[in-house]
Order: sequence, then structure tokens, then C-alpha cells
Amino acid sequence: MKEVHKAEIGFTRKVWGLFLALVMLSGIGLLPAFKVQAAGTTIASMAYFSAADGPVITKSGVGQASYGFVMPVFNGGAASWSDVSGDLGVNVKVGGNWVDIDSAGGYVYNQNWGHWSDGGMNGYWFTLTATTEIQPYSKANSGVTLDYTLVFQNVNKTAITSMTPTQGPELTASFTGGAGFTYPVINNDSGLIYDAVADDLKLYVKPVGSSEWIDVDNNAASGWIYDSNFGQFTEGGKLESKTTSASLIYTINFNEPVRNSFVISAYDGTTYTADNSGAIGLPLPKIDGGAPIGSELGNFMYQIKKDGQWVDLSSSSQSGFLYAGNGYNNMSAANQWGYWDDYIYGLWFKPIQENMEIRIGYPLNGQSGGDVGSNYVYYNFIGNPNAPRPDESDQNDIAVGTPSPLERHPIRPSPA
Repeated sequence: MKEVHKAEIGFTRKVWGLFLALVMLSGIGLLPAFKVQAAGTTIASMAYFSAADGPVITKSGVGQASYGFVMPVFNGGAASWSDVSGDLGVNVKVGGNWVDIDSAGGYVYNQNWGHWSDGGMNGYWFTLTATTEIQPYSKANSGVTLDYTLVFQNVNKTAITSMTPTQGPELTASFTGGAGFTYPVINNDSGLIYDAVADDLKLYVKPVGSSEWIDVDNNAASGWIYDSNFGQFTEGGKLESKTTSASLIYTINFNEPVRNSFVISAYDGTTYTADNSGAIGLPLPKIDGGAPIGSELGNFMYQIKKDGQWVDLSSSSQSGFLYAGNGYNNMSAANQWGYWDDYIYGLWFKPIQENMEIRIGYPLNGQSGGDVGSNYVYYNFIGNPNAPRPDESDQNDIAVGTPSPLERHPIRPSPA
């Protein structure tokens, strides 16, 4: 569920773009069952986390490449990285000799190497311009090491001579107007990386009925501002080489629904239970049996029952909810709500700690402000009384001249 950040509720957003992600895959099976140990544990043994995390990792890049691997399994799985971090150092091979990375020269922590943490997993990352040998080691136990070879394959920049689509080239946008496709195969070489041709690639767009291709790069006049486009319409896109005649045309169709009526119905249910964080995600009702599109969002009416009366959700003084157009504000203790989009549109609410009743209405004539009559869908929210709510009590102004705790005790990254 992706929150939609809107300045006004009535606006709808459509971002047309190309998506390229360099995904680091790790062949992770069952995780080792780490035991809780006291901080300060020394390393007795190290083993590679998986076959994808050593001993040899190969990457390609234009001039440089980024590497990453999960921390080794320490002490046969009996210790975690946090247990042994004080005993863990990193060597790099220089001139055939192992040298501590802080003394090797050319390695700057948090610039071209460091630690990463994601979802409870920890590891190392490096940005390298040549094949490099790395060796985590125990400071306390001599000889307890683990060797990694990070192989760098340099790729020269090249011009684009041909493009073959990997998706499409005929595509259909979602109900929210979103569409995306992976980059084509360039020069009939599926192994050719994007960086090798990035400088030669241009993107143009045009409405299908137009004959003029518009350059979208750094061109505000085109109406295509990266990550800020709004609207629903049928578009075409073209990838083109700057230096050759190679090009590839994609067509993205948006199928605007035909409404025979504006009667609404629940998308997939009417009872929702708050999760551990107190969040509830509610898909907007269907209109005439189909999901709503962006231009219809401003017509919906949202109400909550308070003291036996239905009040507008947008009236915070009555509803007790604040509209969070930029996403959930975890510095505020208020009940909050907003839009999300993930192929379809919906509403999110957080934190829901008690049971509530919500209803959503839609004008019978399909026009904003029109008569809703009985055209409502009613929802029951089951709250989570244990859901956390931000504490605003400590958000006081800091007196001028008084150092903050971080200024008194600065936190600096440690390379080991």
C-alpha cells in the first residue's frame, strides 16, 4: 500500500516513467538461529552467509561498481553481528599483503565502503574501481578470518544500435493511471548494462493523436515534470539513440471507464482490523462495478460516526481526524488519514485504537456536490488498543544556547 501525497484531495496523479533497479539478490534460505549473547563476544569462527554472499562476487560497471554482502555467520550461528561488532575488523589486500582498511589508503568509511542494515539483516558494502580482496577478521583471535574476492568487470560506454522490448510495446495503464516497463534489450545483448548506454538514451512522449514527439528531459514546458505529473490520458513513449537512428516506440493506453450509473459497492469487504501499528487500508468503493479513477476521487464523500451522528471526515474539529496529505506524520499524536494508490485507489487511517464506523458516499449524478441519497457503503473498523501513538510530551522547544544531547555526545560512524 503506497500513500499518495496530495496538496488537495481533488487532484489525481499519474506518473509515467521508466523503472530500472539494480537488484542485489541473495540466495537466502533459512536464517541461522542466533542466540542472544552479551555484547563483547569474540569471534571464534566465520562462514559465508550464502553462496551469493561469497567467496567470489562479480559485478560489472562503467568505471566502478557497487558490491554488497550479508555479514558472515559468526560462531556457527551462536552470535550475531551486534554481539561481535567490537571484535570485527576488515582487511584489504594491498601489494600481496593484508592491511587494515583504515590504514590501506583510498578507503573512506561511508564514502566508498561501510555497513548496511535492512530488515534486521546486516552486511558490508563497497564501491570499487578494480578487483579487490577483502577479509573480515577477529581482532582478538589471530587467524580467524574469511576471504572475499570482489571481481570488477569494466564496461565501456557504447552507442545504441538496436532496441528490443522486454515488455510491451503496447501497454495498459492501471486505474490510477500508472504504467511502467523495464528497459529493452540493447544491441541484442541482454548482458549489456544500462550505464553503458545511458548517455546515448533519450526519452520522448506524445499523445497518440499528435505528430510531435516531446523531449521530457529537463523540459518543464513539455508538461512532464519528473514525479509530478497529474492527469489521465492515453500516451505514447519513445526511446531513441542520440547518435544513431535506433528507436523504439511504446504505446500506453488508459481505458477510461464508461459509467452507466454511479451506484457504489464495497471493493472487497466492509470490516477491517487495525494492524500492530494501528493502520487500516481501505480500497475505495467500486463505481458501477469498476474501480474509480483519479478524476472521480474528488466526488466521494467521507464521513465518520461520532456520538451517533455522521460528520465529515475532513472536518477535523468534528471527526477528530487530520488529513495527512504528505503521508503519516509520526511526530503527531493525532488520528490521521489520507489516500494511497497501488493499482487502485484507497484510504489509509492510523492509528485506529478503538472501534469506529465509516461511510463513503458518491453523488448519484456523478457530479461533485450532487445528491448522494442512500448511495453509501458502510464500514466497520476494529481498533487495536495496543497500537502505539506518538508521544508529543517531549516535543518542547530547546532553549537558545543549550546544547542538544547529540551535540554533547556526537554519534560518529565506526569503521569496525
